[in-house]
Amino acid sequence: MAVRIRLQRKGAKHRAFYRFVVADSRAPRDGRFIEQLGYYDPLKEPADINVDTEKVLDWLSKGAKPTETVKSLFSRVGIMETWHHVRQGKPYDELHHIEDEARKRTEAAAAMQKRKKEEVKVAKKTAKTAEEDEAKPVADEAGSEATGAEEAAAEPTAEPQEAAADTSDAGAAAESGGEETAETPAEAPATEDAAVKPAEAPATEDAAVKPAEAPAAEDAAVEPEPEKTEE
Repeated sequence: MAVRIRLQRKGAKHRAFYRFVVADSRAPRDGRFIEQLGYYDPLKEPADINVDTEKVLDWLSKGAKPTETVKSLFSRVGIMETWHHVRQGKPYDELHHIEDEARKRTEAAAAMQKRKKEEVKVAKKTAKTAEEDEAKPVADEAGSEATGAEEAAAEPTAEPQEAAADTSDAGAAAESGGEETAETPAEAPATEDAAVKPAEAPATEDAAVKPAEAPAAEDAAVEPEPEKTEE
């Protein structure tokens, strides 16, 4: 039976962690296993690799083959280097410093990576702030230009309104003048009456005709003739 040291997935979706297990190579990935050797949590910073090194060395000595992923993770914590020295006949008790040094290197690399991420984040934030500061004066200038354009566009509109108001005032004055002019001819009949007044001249003519009544005086003069009495 071919025995493999591999990872068995556990945990929820997007929150996975893994177990190091010894299992038959024909068994499903997350199926039955022979023995659990430790666990691997990639969500922590740095990634947490907790392994029972003595058990791993024992299974490696029995012929168990780690997968490529497991071999890479074991190398991070110095297990594969320790296994190399054990195969050369060195006792495991003298090799603990290999794992300690490997873990220190892993932690230092994780800290450096974290620091780089923070620096990149700060640089992006600084660049964004600088862009906003540069864009603000441009936006202010654009706003002032827009305001000036609006005011310039509003002024010609106000002038036609004033002209229209002046025109309406002139029209009102013209209308009032027209009404006065129209009312003035209404008073013209008085002038016409004054012009007609000379038509009363016949009264003078009558006065002039009055001498024609002289025949009455003549009649009065004729009256003294003595009446002829009949004897």
